[in-house]
This record gives sequence, structure tokens and C-alpha cells, in this order.
Amino acid sequence: MLLIALPAIASAAPDPAQTAAMCGKRASCKIAKTFDAGKSPNGTPLSVAEVRLGLADKPKDQEQGCIAGNERDGGVEYWLLDGAAPPKQILQLCNDGYGSAGVGEDEVQVRPNRFTHWQAGGSAWRWTATVISSLVPLKALAELSCSYHDAAEQTGVRTYIDFNTLLARSVAKDSRLKDLDVGCPEWPSGPGKSFSAEPAKGVYGAYTLVSPTRGEKPDVPMGGTIGDCVPSMTTAGDDGFVVFGTAASRAQSAEIKVLPSGLNTLLIQVHDPLAADQPAPAGGSWVNLPHVEIWVGHNAEQYTYTHLPLTELLQVGIDLEGKVYRGVGRAGVLPKVRRWQAKDEAGRPVTLLEAKWPDDFALLGGVAIVYSQAEAGRQARMVSTTGIVNNRPLYVPQILDLQDRQDADKQGRCRVSGNRMVRAN
Repeated sequence: MLLIALPAIASAAPDPAQTAAMCGKRASCKIAKTFDAGKSPNGTPLSVAEVRLGLADKPKDQEQGCIAGNERDGGVEYWLLDGAAPPKQILQLCNDGYGSAGVGEDEVQVRPNRFTHWQAGGSAWRWTATVISSLVPLKALAELSCSYHDAAEQTGVRTYIDFNTLLARSVAKDSRLKDLDVGCPEWPSGPGKSFSAEPAKGVYGAYTLVSPTRGEKPDVPMGGTIGDCVPSMTTAGDDGFVVFGTAASRAQSAEIKVLPSGLNTLLIQVHDPLAADQPAPAGGSWVNLPHVEIWVGHNAEQYTYTHLPLTELLQVGIDLEGKVYRGVGRAGVLPKVRRWQAKDEAGRPVTLLEAKWPDDFALLGGVAIVYSQAEAGRQARMVSTTGIVNNRPLYVPQILDLQDRQDADKQGRCRVSGNRMVRAN
């Protein structure tokens, strides 16, 4: 295993009782390093111990042991030492190649009350993921990941998720360009750099839908609301791009939340203070009604998600009465929609629209969401999770599903409380 502990201030070695708690009966266990991790919010000193294991103590599911350069061993563990409290395991690593290409790598970094783990692996599809965690409390705070095909230069998506809010954003290459480098585009950075629909030349940005871990009762019950489980997009321009018209004032801003349930169902919650006052739409078109637009990607090869042609896109419109309309794009099955009204956690009236496709994987090719707010019976403004140019989405990112992740317990679960989804952490 190639594992690099990036520079950090060394700390005193654990005492014999702490070492015994970490090693237990594993005879090959050795304390390789101990890193100073500052202090906890309560002021107790923190450190992180790196524990190395010999081949005799390899994980039970690794018959050949863990890759350690040209040799094999029993892997490495990281333990939190929080004052006099019993040691707590932060991370257990056994590099089995992390994919058939055998390119597995790990790096760790310890800083005051922070632990950062970078990991790479894959096969033809390569990936990297950097997870930043707090030590006290011990939980993941954010992740920056990259996924690309090593033989397809036009692929490459980099995604950042804030686990406190479940706000996710991603950037992808313009798939029409030639002579691209293999890999992912860089994450937008620099003083005053704001996230945009085109943060760099040849790169498109989007707010990515997140399906959170949802426990034993995974779905919002009929009549319920999404609660604080996912972030809001507003027509004032919060966590979305105003792609038509001008941003609404705070008093008139509509708020939209989208909770995916797997890859065939979207629960959409809308609070629009202007919707009840809208007259019949001019010309009778649904476009002039307050409505949601769902853009679904249908790239059969699942390689690219930017600038898809209409033959690989389906536009679905749903008004706030729950009526479904076919927009532009390919012929495809429209979702069935259930509608109900409720009050959100702030006591405001909201409309819930549950759009469900019969195909369990209907949304596998990526999704973009648009909300159109109306004034005086006409379309006034549109806010979108992606850039829209000439009535086409620039980028339809895949849904980020946390439900089946091995580290899902660290990511902040949602649960049903009464008729509302709430954050569990």
C-alpha cells in the first residue's frame, strides 16, 4: 500500500494502556507514528496514532493481505486519542488495489481537530476521493471526489459535497472539445471565486441532486414534507442559477427542494408566495404557469453529461396542480405524479409533487431541475440547477446517492419524524 502521512507535528507516543486498547491481542500491532491534532472544543489535547499491522493480523476478508509496496501486510489503522478517553478508531485501511487496475493509493493529513483522507483507485473508470472530517465530534464534514474513464478524454466529473448541508456541486468537461487531458477538471478556486454555470472555459458547473441515507423509513409519507433533509434552491438565486429574468426579491422568492428516492422517483417541494395569485396563463400554455421542469439525460454509454443533443434528453413539465406536460427532446415515458399540499417546518404552505417513472433506472443518465416562477400570468424568471442556453441544459449531473455508501453512517442520515424528514445528526 502506498500510504503517505503528510507533514504534521509529532506528538508523544500513547501510554501502555492506550496501546493495549488499540492493539488488543494482535501481536504484530505497532504504533508507527503519533500526530498532534490540537485540542478538542472542550480543550482536551488530541492526537492521532498510526497503527501498523503485520500479515498475521490481516483483515479476515483479505486472504493475501494488504498491498504495502512490493510486500503484503495487515494494513494500517488510525486512532483518535482524546485526553483520557478510550482510543477511538478513525479509519481502517487495507489496500487491495481498490479496483482491478491495482492503482490504489492513500494519503492522510492531520491538523488541529481535522483528519483528511485522500484515496485513489478504479479500473478503466478511475476515481479519487478526499474526505475531510472533524475529530471531535468524529464525523465527515466534506468530500471532494473525481471520476473519469482513463481511455475517454471527454469524461471527468469533480464533485464537492458539504455533509452538514448536503449541498453538492459538480463540474464537468465540455464533451464537444477535442484534445482534452485525461482526468477531471480542476475545482474552481481563488479569491472571490463564486460557483457558476461555466466556472472556466470548457467547464460546466451544476448543483447536484443528493439522495441521502434515509434509514429504515426511507421515504416521506403522503402528506408529509421534505423538512431540512436537503438544501433549497430559490428564485432569488440561492444554490441555483437564475437563467431567465431577474432574481426575485426575498419577499417574493420561491423555494424549491428536491429529494430523490433511488433512480426513478423525485419528490419536489415548492413554496411560491406568488403562485396563488396567478391568473389563467396567457395563450393557454403551461409554460406561463408556475411549474417545474425536469431534464433527464439518456446517454446510453453513460460517459458524458454536458451538451447532450435533444436525442439524448427528455424535458418534462409539471405544474403546481400536478399536471404533466411533455417538453422537447426524445420520446420517452413520462412520470406519474402524486400531489399534495402541506405546511413546512416554518408553517408556510408548500406543494409536494412526487414524480415516479416505471423504469427503476430512468434517472441514471443525469437530472437537472428548473423552476419557473410566474407573474401576471407570464413566465417571469427561471432558476435552475444547471446553466440553460437556447432552452437546453449545459450539464445534467448524475444523482449523488449516499444510501449504499460503506461510510454512510458518517454522512448524516435523514429520518422520518412525524410527517417530515429531518437530519438525524
